Amino acid sequence: MNSSKFNVFLSDYNIIFNTLTGYAIKVSEEEMKRIMRGEIPDDLKQIWEEGFSDKDFDPDKFEKKYLEPTLVLTYDCNFDCVYCFQKAFRRKGGVSDSVIKGFINYIKRNANGRKIRVTYFGGEPLLEMRRIEEISKGIGNYSFSVVTNGSLLTPSVLDKLNSLGLSHVQITLDGPKEVHDKRRYFVGGKGSFDIILNNLVYAQDHTNVVLRINIDYRNLEEVRALLKTLKERGITKVRLDPHLVHENVFRNEYWDNLIPKGEEGVVLAKFWEMAKEEGFEIPHEIFRLGICVAHFDEDIVVDPYGYVYPCWAFTGNPLYIKGKLKEDGTVEFNGKYTGYQARNVWRGKCDSCPYLPLCMGGCRFFAVLENKGFYGIDCKRKNYEEIVKLIRYFLVK
Repeated sequence: MNSSKFNVFLSDYNIIFNTLTGYAIKVSEEEMKRIMRGEIPDDLKQIWEEGFSDKDFDPDKFEKKYLEPTLVLTYDCNFDCVYCFQKAFRRKGGVSDSVIKGFINYIKRNANGRKIRVTYFGGEPLLEMRRIEEISKGIGNYSFSVVTNGSLLTPSVLDKLNSLGLSHVQITLDGPKEVHDKRRYFVGGKGSFDIILNNLVYAQDHTNVVLRINIDYRNLEEVRALLKTLKERGITKVRLDPHLVHENVFRNEYWDNLIPKGEEGVVLAKFWEMAKEEGFEIPHEIFRLGICVAHFDEDIVVDPYGYVYPCWAFTGNPLYIKGKLKEDGTVEFNGKYTGYQARNVWRGKCDSCPYLPLCMGGCRFFAVLENKGFYGIDCKRKNYEEIVKLIRYFLVK
């Protein structure tokens, strides 16, 4: 039988991982040698056929079981984070009535019997709590997530969100108190660490919490201290989500603190090693297919003024508007930055890469930042070569 070009052989651990199917097996040293010679042992032929044989990869054939639109409720924020990519277009006020109506109508037009999963983004979306209530009543049966700085996520607010259909929240902490408060502070300069931590104690027991940690040279060595603080407060039910701070198209004074691209994979792998040592789980999501909202036009990302963008990172940048949401729920697309174009940038360039299903040509926003344009390749192969080694923690033989 033909072996998949998406098989990754981790010889140091006698592990084979398929980046398309997600299958992984640990074999003996002798079995690994035979497989690498093209000989599949009889007792492995069934699982090999299921997870490691040659299969077509065509993202145009993906079937979406959910409609997953995003609404930026406001560009306003009660924080003034040092690396914020939205500072150049921060505005007071929130989403308009016409955009609310358009968003609700869009979902009704496009759900087609599927489940609905909305993401509320900002600015700080909880500044527009009443709008979340209004939209929830208009949509009815759905679930949603909130990307929030966590300062307004009090127990009473969280209880209200749960009653409306909350599935999970993303909250950010960038280090222990003395580190976090120098990076993520309120407008006016007051630190936010203690408030967020107190809210997290309640939140972890009443919803699914994704804890984002933005990493650069200024806080890299302090991550372990943050994890220890979380354990001391009993905050251990969160899913960690490390992100490396990157450039943005609006500001540059913080860029000298960034970790070079060539080191990103090593840093992320070390983060997960550290997290495991401190008792936190490595989530399966780090090995998932590289699908994002930019790949599907129906998963619109709408800002408070009704403009539609390829993904969250482009919001507010007029150069990357791809359409306009109308009050009746239709979208006038301008033909730019389409999902088809985004999910097919790899063709003819990355076809033979074993990490293609995880990467799909990389992030469109990062490609722009690297001056390669929206359709350029943002190669993450070196990163994945380090990250896939973590699969060894999920396999025992």
